[in-house]
Amino acid sequence: MSGRIDFTPEPENIFEEHIHEYFERSRAACPKIEAIYGKWCFEDLIPGMSDFDTRFAVSPDTTAEDWVEMSTEVGRVHTEICREYPERARLLEHLPGLNLTWAELRDPLFYYPEFHQWTAYYGVGSGIKDFDDYLGSIEWSDADELFNVKKFALYYTPYDRSIDPPINLGAYESKYPIHSRFMHYFCPPLQCAVSLMEGCMVRGKAESLRIAREIFPGSELIDMIFDAVDRHYEMEDYYVEPGLSEIENALHAYLQNVYRIIQPRITVVDASPEDGSPELKDKLSRVSTGLLARFYEGAKFCRMMMGRLMFYSEEIPHFDSSWLIGHELRRIRRLFFETTFTAFGRIAWGEELSPETVLERCKGEFLSADDYTAVKEFSDIFSEDYTDSGKKAFAVRVAQRMGAFQVVLEKLGNAARQH
Repeated sequence: MSGRIDFTPEPENIFEEHIHEYFERSRAACPKIEAIYGKWCFEDLIPGMSDFDTRFAVSPDTTAEDWVEMSTEVGRVHTEICREYPERARLLEHLPGLNLTWAELRDPLFYYPEFHQWTAYYGVGSGIKDFDDYLGSIEWSDADELFNVKKFALYYTPYDRSIDPPINLGAYESKYPIHSRFMHYFCPPLQCAVSLMEGCMVRGKAESLRIAREIFPGSELIDMIFDAVDRHYEMEDYYVEPGLSEIENALHAYLQNVYRIIQPRITVVDASPEDGSPELKDKLSRVSTGLLARFYEGAKFCRMMMGRLMFYSEEIPHFDSSWLIGHELRRIRRLFFETTFTAFGRIAWGEELSPETVLERCKGEFLSADDYTAVKEFSDIFSEDYTDSGKKAFAVRVAQRMGAFQVVLEKLGNAARQH
């Protein structure tokens, strides 16, 4: 980037209005939705730059078929809002990610450390309070440590300029290089580091920065980030060389110092002071996790994926889904079929089997002929080729097979919990 940079001033903060409307319209379409949560804290949502990572809590009596209908209806609501409000394109990057019933949220079998990083915005009944009480009763455990060490290892690298493309940022795209480095690839591992030091899950990104300023050396870097956010990233020297490389190097050097401080506290793997990201990830890959947890690593994000694909397949002039739809298509089969069926094979028969073998064994014992066909049609479609220009049409074909597959996945999840 060279020459003078055109910065568009920070826009009005519309997150509160958006979250309320999204909840009310989704709940009107699907009354079993009872609360809306978002990752991080409200102060972490930066106007013009941040999307909103929605999570829904729903009624305990929600059925597999209800989830399929909900995916369709929330997808419709999401699409309508995106068409009506071009200025919300960035906020609406994707449908709600992780969605669970209140019973699942309070079930130790479903415990997910990220729960502690959700902020509740609106809800009906006592669900939000009851869930808060439940989370407050949970003590720090190996599961929390493992979650944070894995995430730290993922981001404990020099910044890769080929990742995290600017999407649907409109007039604010010029500011994204700094937002991406600070908020998407520095704050996440820092948040993990302060959680490991504090022995509890820290909810917010800004909160993590404030804690880090007190407990780690290098407070001037944290001050620089807060100053950049306060100025909505409007500092030209940060975007041109050598400024940009200096920032990347400073962020990575800070994390290297932080790692040396947190390393003695890591107990879930034999971490060494010399470990970098590859070494940590290799050690973590050998850590045994519960089989049910492995099953839900794949299954837990499936419930709204059909609606997400249908949304991405829409032609909305101010919403670019080209990168987003490709990202989902590349991982859906692995997450929802390969991960879940491999884990189920271990649960049901104690063997490490291919997902295709597990599917064959499930036929008749766990799955009906129709169930088997639904899974086969879903898994097999990914063997077909599609062009870049044909991604949307292919995504529709995948989505059309997801409803029946999703019902089967819910059935297998119930069977897995009974083993």
